[in-house]
Amino acid sequence: MLAKVSGISWVIGLLTLSGGLFAQGKWEREPPELSRGEWKHLRSLRKVRPLFWIGPLQNKAVYGICFTPLGFREHYNAVVNGLNLELLNIGTLYNTIGSGFALDAMDRSFAYMDTIPEVYNFQVNGVSLGSGFVQKGVLNGISVGGGFIGKLNGISVGVTHCMYRANGLVIGFVGNEIAEMRGLDIALFNVVGFRMRGVQVALFVNDVRFRTHGIQLAFFGNDAGFRMRGVQVALFGNVVSNDRILKDSLPNKEKELIGLQVGGLNTVSYSALGMQIGFRNWVLGKLEGIQMGLMNIGNTLQGMQISVAINRCRTLQGVQIGLLNECSSLRGVQIGLLNFCEGRLSPFLRVKLKDRRPTTSEPSSESLP
Repeated sequence: MLAKVSGISWVIGLLTLSGGLFAQGKWEREPPELSRGEWKHLRSLRKVRPLFWIGPLQNKAVYGICFTPLGFREHYNAVVNGLNLELLNIGTLYNTIGSGFALDAMDRSFAYMDTIPEVYNFQVNGVSLGSGFVQKGVLNGISVGGGFIGKLNGISVGVTHCMYRANGLVIGFVGNEIAEMRGLDIALFNVVGFRMRGVQVALFVNDVRFRTHGIQLAFFGNDAGFRMRGVQVALFGNVVSNDRILKDSLPNKEKELIGLQVGGLNTVSYSALGMQIGFRNWVLGKLEGIQMGLMNIGNTLQGMQISVAINRCRTLQGVQIGLLNECSSLRGVQIGLLNFCEGRLSPFLRVKLKDRRPTTSEPSSESLP
């Protein structure tokens, strides 16, 4: 009985001490106009607290354990070298009640890469455990709880994540939204706002809105914007599509996709170098490679289309193998039940190895004046 009373007294004492810290005067949030030199000066003003301290922290450097039992505001100009414990704070609401609305809020949090801060006012070097790391700071180590993290170098596990930069492993039970990702990204929904280098694994959707170098694995679908270098595998569909603003700036020789798409519906909106395997494969521009599926559609193809049903393209330099093959211009071979080319029908086989159409380099048959 005495042990229980003693334990309750300790808890009440800690909460009271934490409440006393909340009663202190409010400090200003991080002013965006501060220069690096001014932040360096602020860091020099940090008071060293060894072994144990109760947060939230203001101008403190803790070497040991920082315990924040009840927190409703962020740390300021602080660092924890060791163990950071955050129990009941705004991360609790964010990662439980608000997790269903987190993706929309995260999407608005870094609309442009210019908003990524270069100087952070809170840093953890070690382990952070709790209900949520709701701090646009730096975490070097391991985090359990998720939340808002400015820059991660290590591992983070939580319900939802919103990060500016992540280098390492990020596991979210609902969703992850990261501006720039290098490593492994696992969740129901994964969104990278700028650049991805690594692997995305999602039960539903993976979305990279600018550049992708790596692998996307999803049950429902994968979407890569502007440029994809790697592999997309999904049960329903894979898309590589340029944003309207970026489409005009894409160089003519730039390949939107270099790699492999495996899924039900595969689409590339510009040009591709590689292979598509799926129910319906579609390249709106030029494809250099192979399409294998029930229906293959291309504009300009240098390679091969293999289908159990329909192959269609405007200009073909290569081979079409399918039940129905159709093209407007052929330099290659069509093998199928029905082969259509230049308005003509050829059953079973059509071979055309030379383009007999006149070109500007051929001499004119008309006599000179």
